[in-house]
Amino acid sequence: MEKRALLAFGLALLVLMFWDYYFGLYHVPEQQKPQEQAAPTSPPATETTETPVPSLPVEPQTMKAASEERMAQVEKQFERWTVETPLIRGQILAPGARFSTLSLKNFREQVAPDSAPMEMISSRASLFLPVAVELYKSDLGLSTRPFTSSSPGSVALNPGDPPQTLVFRTEVPDRVELTKAFTFGPDSYVKDLEIRLRNIGPERISDQFVVSFYFQPYSGLEESSYNPSQVAAYQKGELTYHSFSDLNKKFLGLKSPLDWVGYENNYFTQAVIPLEQVGYDIIAQVVDPEKQLVRIAYLSEAFQLDPNQETTLKMRLYMGPKELEQLAKAGHNLAKAVDYGWFTFIAKPLHHVLNFFYRYLHNYGLAIILLTVIIKIIFWPLTQKSFQSMQAMKKLQPKIAQLREKYGSDKEKLNQELMQLYRTYKVNPLGGCLPMILQIPVFFALYRMLNGAVELRHMPFMLWIDDLTAPDRLDIGFSIPYLGGLPVLTILMGVTMFIQQKMTPSTGDPRQEQIMLLMPVVFTVMFVNFPSGLVLYWFVNNVLSIAQQYLINRSA
Repeated sequence: MEKRALLAFGLALLVLMFWDYYFGLYHVPEQQKPQEQAAPTSPPATETTETPVPSLPVEPQTMKAASEERMAQVEKQFERWTVETPLIRGQILAPGARFSTLSLKNFREQVAPDSAPMEMISSRASLFLPVAVELYKSDLGLSTRPFTSSSPGSVALNPGDPPQTLVFRTEVPDRVELTKAFTFGPDSYVKDLEIRLRNIGPERISDQFVVSFYFQPYSGLEESSYNPSQVAAYQKGELTYHSFSDLNKKFLGLKSPLDWVGYENNYFTQAVIPLEQVGYDIIAQVVDPEKQLVRIAYLSEAFQLDPNQETTLKMRLYMGPKELEQLAKAGHNLAKAVDYGWFTFIAKPLHHVLNFFYRYLHNYGLAIILLTVIIKIIFWPLTQKSFQSMQAMKKLQPKIAQLREKYGSDKEKLNQELMQLYRTYKVNPLGGCLPMILQIPVFFALYRMLNGAVELRHMPFMLWIDDLTAPDRLDIGFSIPYLGGLPVLTILMGVTMFIQQKMTPSTGDPRQEQIMLLMPVVFTVMFVNFPSGLVLYWFVNNVLSIAQQYLINRSA
């Protein structure tokens, strides 16, 4: 019996390790082979008709003086236009007609109530601003050339207002005229972009658009591995992730068509949604390894313009939180950016139910507790059957011990007698395990959902728990090594798990009981850095299980 208990304990640990490595929340899947093969800078001799995605040079822009202070000086030096809606406050700078800032009104950088709004232009300190437009074959400096606009310097959209378009123009004399038109809506994080190029010179132009977007980690260079910033792409019904380390080794080239490509972490995303069907390429590359500055470039289909002719390029941008309802407004399968792995089909309904409860409770901690109670009620019959099966197995232990003593050397005969014993007393030896196994997918779905739901970010529960997506920590006046504060809720979770284990019917083997009592210690250590929302779920589930076990033991 001791060997079996040790084997079960070891297998449980192996399953946890296997799951975390292959299907964990932060495992980055390998890039697909077609994407890996799309990287050469000069096309090799090949029999295939598909041309490889070209590499793009990095703009010759110095970064030595890059800083927030330098960015502030640039903003004061040049004309700028401000757009404000109930959801965002953005600023477009005259050089290049690029976004110099775009903050989210409903989200903060840090958990402190006086923290600044969440800034989406994470590369502003490096002076690399998104939506920079250049021509692939012509060095005209369009990405930093001053633009003008007849739009007012400050535009405010209120709920119910129609979308408003801001138009910016610049001109290279005797060469080209470039127009960029941004359309904003009052109740969405979507921005539609239209780029028009007109040939005002005497010669034909043969070229391509290059529209560049720049990103740095949302949480800084020391961001947690639990919430990494990375490039994501949705193409041909498949979502792929590309970490900074992957891009630092080899740039990413994607052939059209694709639904979207973006830069994201657990809670926010900046997505580029092509509106053209075919003909374009997407290139993602590292600009500055030290600052983890990443560039995503849209390389349009080649065009030719005779004098006085023009061409137009349209795309859609999403810069905001990974809220299911808002992502769905953008269309083009952007809602797939909220990915919960294998258990998405369970996690997304739970996500909607959690948001439904919050509308009435106005506290996500209480919503998690109510969701836990509902899940416990659904699984109550299975858990009841599991506990009853363990009770029945406990009563049979003396008879099982007698059979082992009588037929210990004859394994085949022992198994026959054991099966006859189970049939006689109508006991399923696996009855205590199978109902628990059915609950495992729900647990992992909650694990993924509670750690990736932007609605829970910086949301308090009560007392010291001020962020349900952060680990549970109570400030006790001094720092605990490796922890910082005291994980009170996690410790309480371990205590309730220990009580539940003590109340659970045992097999009668004292060594096995001691081994099983180690499980609360293992889970407490494992949960110490999990989101406090998930710890809250497990704690409440334990309390309900203790109450259920008490009722069963009392009736028995």
